[in-house]
Amino acid sequence: MELGQVLKEIRLNRGHSQLNVAHKIISQGVYSKVEAGTRDLDAVGFLKIANRLNVTPDEIEFISNGYNYNEKQQILNEFFQLNYNDPERLKKIKTKAMDYLKQGDDLELREIHLLCDALLVVSDSEDFDRARELIEPIWRRLKKYDQWYLYDIRLINTILFMYPLDTTIAFSQRVLERLKDYEKHEKVDQLKDIYNINLSLLLIKAERYEEALEVVEERLENRKRMNYTMLALHLGRRALCKKLLHIPGYEEDQVLMRYVLEAYEAHDLLKRLEEEFEQYTIEGTQV
Repeated sequence: MELGQVLKEIRLNRGHSQLNVAHKIISQGVYSKVEAGTRDLDAVGFLKIANRLNVTPDEIEFISNGYNYNEKQQILNEFFQLNYNDPERLKKIKTKAMDYLKQGDDLELREIHLLCDALLVVSDSEDFDRARELIEPIWRRLKKYDQWYLYDIRLINTILFMYPLDTTIAFSQRVLERLKDYEKHEKVDQLKDIYNINLSLLLIKAERYEEALEVVEERLENRKRMNYTMLALHLGRRALCKKLLHIPGYEEDQVLMRYVLEAYEAHDLLKRLEEEFEQYTIEGTQV
């Protein structure tokens, strides 16, 4: 559907007249032409009209694409929804990005294509030097910014593990500081959970167990907002930190973690967390 058709459909469903929708934004005559598809809205006008109709710009675009995301957004969503390095899915996403780029250049999908290549290298050979070479253009772009935005933050989360531990920890802390500016954004809690859980593991690898425990416990104070995956991950990491610090009570966290994951039949994640616990507790004992 064209934008004008979508706006008209929403307006009629809301029971508004064209005059009510356009009031103090644009003239009724201009708005009539927008609905008819003979006049475009500027960005400011579009945002104000969407707000007047009580829908988000994203929702309007979603409806315009037949209640689906556009091709580019589908590729981005598929990539950022990967929970772990899945070579087969990465190859499919890479192919989709390549096909899209044949239609015209796009910075975001060029970077997704590079990221797929780098993650496949890591999966195939664990050649982190080669992976970093592939994503160097992305790294250079991100490093030069004074402020990162949500898309940048999602990219950083994808590539950080390829860099030295100190760099990774420093960038993660900077991201978490930046996310304070997004406290009222609907997706900020999810991003905080992702960065905190990744930062906790980085601190464990650096044998900074007290800091890792502090990071995890701070997020668990907001556990009611977590999805089951993040809740289980945080419980598992807290159990690991307690064990490494010889703090009693880690078994209770493990029981809760298993209960959550078994309830959702997330057997693969449960296995990964149990293997992680065994790996780091053995290494901690050896140290």
